[in-house]
Amino acid sequence: MTNQEVKSALHRGTTFLMQQQNSAGNFEGQLSSSTFPTCAYAWVSLAQDRLPDGALIDWLIKHQNPDGTWGLDAANQPNREATLFAQLILEQVWQRSPSPQIAGALARVPGYSLELALIKLSYAALGEFDWNKLTIPKLLLPVITLTKKLLTRFPFLQSLLKPPTNLLPPVDFFNTRTFETLFIAEQHTLVPVFILIELNTIRRPEIIDSLVSWLKEHKLSDNSWFRVNYITALSVLALIELQKSRTSRQVALNSDPSGRAQSEEIQTLIDGGIAWLQSTRNPDGGCREALNLNVWDTALSVLTLIDIGNADGNHAVQRAGRWFINNQNPDGGWAFSAMGGSGNLPSDADDTALATLALLRSEIPDGAKAIQRGLDWLRAHQSPDGSCSTYLPGQGDVGCVSITAHTIEAWCEATGMEAQIDRACQWLESQISKEGYWSDLWLAKRTYGTACAIIGLIKAGKPTSPTIARGVRWLEAVQNSDGGWGEDMFGNLTDSTVEQTGWCAYALLLADPESYTARKGLEFLLSRQHPEGSWDASCIGIYWEIIGGYADPIYAAVFPLLALNQYLKGAR
Repeated sequence: MTNQEVKSALHRGTTFLMQQQNSAGNFEGQLSSSTFPTCAYAWVSLAQDRLPDGALIDWLIKHQNPDGTWGLDAANQPNREATLFAQLILEQVWQRSPSPQIAGALARVPGYSLELALIKLSYAALGEFDWNKLTIPKLLLPVITLTKKLLTRFPFLQSLLKPPTNLLPPVDFFNTRTFETLFIAEQHTLVPVFILIELNTIRRPEIIDSLVSWLKEHKLSDNSWFRVNYITALSVLALIELQKSRTSRQVALNSDPSGRAQSEEIQTLIDGGIAWLQSTRNPDGGCREALNLNVWDTALSVLTLIDIGNADGNHAVQRAGRWFINNQNPDGGWAFSAMGGSGNLPSDADDTALATLALLRSEIPDGAKAIQRGLDWLRAHQSPDGSCSTYLPGQGDVGCVSITAHTIEAWCEATGMEAQIDRACQWLESQISKEGYWSDLWLAKRTYGTACAIIGLIKAGKPTSPTIARGVRWLEAVQNSDGGWGEDMFGNLTDSTVEQTGWCAYALLLADPESYTARKGLEFLLSRQHPEGSWDASCIGIYWEIIGGYADPIYAAVFPLLALNQYLKGAR
């Protein structure tokens, strides 16, 4: 590997990255399709007594593994829940419209028992499971509340007091204070689930009205719920079931103007949600879980172009900077998917940290106010223990290694944040495992957490921290024989990916510009680059463990480029 080879790869990769910028100024990768959102969209069609789009079924058949299973995501590792969900959809389609292709796919499916409650829910909705066997008995509500309090006060008990995944909380859980402390995505998932259960069991009007009111209040301006496919599909399914439950009273509704108005309102919500779900379709026929991650994609791209210092990239950086300003939420943060600055989607710490950092480094003339608001948002959302979590510390949320490290970087770029930085670094150092790695929530997983922690501590001026040396040794120990790094969303070692190799090599080069291990990683990256400058994307992003992950072509560009550029900095 020569410096000239690295420079050539860097030039081609930078050219490719700049081509990914949209006319509005943002960067946005095409997220990969996966099983849960594809099945969820098909389920919505079935709930309307329609056959799912043929392309959805073709996607499911095409992505069945040779052993008859399906994977959660693009990695396609056999997964029981994904297999059961896909099997249910194909069985329902075959009953309505038999075909040899579907019959062949179903014949290969291994026999799995139902375990995950959310999969049981889909089977119940399609007549294959008893609604009354979905939830924990109501009399155990005090136990749920007590367990939640214990976990809040003693986080180390989380590995011992995990909530059951085979049963859902009772519908009455919605009216407890504990529900309000759940992680925001859990709330958005449970409310439509509770509507479906209540409509098919006790059918208490006051409970249903309360749940539906919550659902209406939390619809976003683009007609989605949380801008997530599965959550939006569940919400639409709940509203479809609500409309069906009123069919027996249709004569009365038609003679009641307020009843007709309510029915029309619900139908409008259903139609808008379905139209939004259609926007998550990919060209391959499947669906992706999130509409886009354009704030993160843009921030990573801008930070990479600035780090490289390519003169041609300056105009791209300035356009992206103005896009950030135009899409900042009213509270000063940024959401994972920009909605024109309406603040309809809540701000999160990861996107706020990287967007603020990108603006700080881009130095656009009118960015000072947006930067200060971003810094203020981050300061207000630091936990007492020094960590930063995705949304609200202590509200169903936990400190996250990568988010804390990204926040440290943003604060280091500003001034007057020394106290916050020190507390964050102390928390980071306390989170290293006895094996020497850090584990993360949002990208896979130990390699990312470890790389981010090393980078954050070094940027904070703590290069001699003993935890850095331990993290470096762990990264060196898990390097694959081909020079790269690879790991799935559960922490299992896999074939090397360019994304993980990029961030591991970058962290190692920050710690030691002469790192031999990092050089082997760079050689792997050079060998995998395509002539026009791109790299193949792998499934390294994590939605959450029951949904799976995703591949993003922006990640496959920025992380290798950062590593290659860091090597050239050391060479200079």
